[in-house]
Amino acid sequence: MDTTPTILQQVDLTRGRLELVEWHWPDIIDFLKTESDLMLEMSIAPYATDASAEFPAIAEGNRCFMGTMFVRYPGVAVRGRGEGGQIRVVRYVFSPDTAKSILPAPDAPSLRQLQSLLHIKNDNLRELMRLAYRELTNEIERSVEALDAILGLVIIELRRHLARPMPHQSSGRLAAWQYRRIRERLSEQGLPTAGELAALCGISSRHLHRQFRSLTGSTIAQYIESFQIERAKEMLAATDLPIQNVGFACGFSHSSSFARAFRRSMSMAPAAFRQRLRKVNPSEG
Repeated sequence: MDTTPTILQQVDLTRGRLELVEWHWPDIIDFLKTESDLMLEMSIAPYATDASAEFPAIAEGNRCFMGTMFVRYPGVAVRGRGEGGQIRVVRYVFSPDTAKSILPAPDAPSLRQLQSLLHIKNDNLRELMRLAYRELTNEIERSVEALDAILGLVIIELRRHLARPMPHQSSGRLAAWQYRRIRERLSEQGLPTAGELAALCGISSRHLHRQFRSLTGSTIAQYIESFQIERAKEMLAATDLPIQNVGFACGFSHSSSFARAFRRSMSMAPAAFRQRLRKVNPSEG
């Protein structure tokens, strides 16, 4: 199977490059891949999936959880398996010299170290990757200088993260079928409450909040809002519906709450997003 992603956006920087890539997998992902570059990657909600991975050349059959933010270690084969579908990832691909400055030692990493890098829990890194994604997808005012500055902060924070003692991994997380039910429900008409999603998963709301954050790095509310905004972006680009109607169709009860959420995610109002998108693609207007 060809595991080469579609590159949606790419910007070359002084110490590497930033990419937004996408895969359209069949129902089940099963791949074996060895990367030549050091990468820090973060899945973009709602285009994320639940997966596990192993390092067959080191400990075949010893599988671990693969989260929504992870490091691809250069030269180490990874076998991943999980649910398929549309998957979108923003990633910094570090230049060889930058990678040498980040990695703590030339020695080969241990199995435990490699496994810990597949599920990075670091709020600072996650926020920096969100900033990078927001800047990268701002096609009108995108600043290479800003992306390079964010990359500098990512390098510093990743060095710090790798220098810290490895955290104990928590086993409490959503199962694949539970995450699938949540995504399926969000695709239906009308937004669910956290209580409804918890009932679908057969757990309490408290457990849902804790396990969902362990799986995705986001709260339920953040994930639902990301899902809403992604749908709104597609509708703003593909239709001429009034802004208020787009907000209603995406589950917002008031146009003001839609505008606030959209601005929080995209740093611009929905009308400005549509206008600028059509300046870039005038044939779609």
